[in-house]
Amino acid sequence: MSWNLIVGGAGALFTFLAAVFWLWASLITTPDNLDTFISVLQRIGRLNAYGAACASVAALCFLYLWWTQLRGGT
Repeated sequence: MSWNLIVGGAGALFTFLAAVFWLWASLITTPDNLDTFISVLQRIGRLNAYGAACASVAALCFLYLWWTQLRGGT
């Protein structure tokens, strides 16, 4: 198994996870009650942060693949 296959698979997995976290965050309904609104908003923020972290890792994986292709690697 080559490094490119492993890194490509990791990039695909993290891309999928980013989509899942952002979809999950978008499906949370916000209540009208101000006391519970803040905690729900913090939960949405955490899920968005997880999605952004996964997207960053995926971008690094695909940047690695692009760099190896640019250098003529396999």
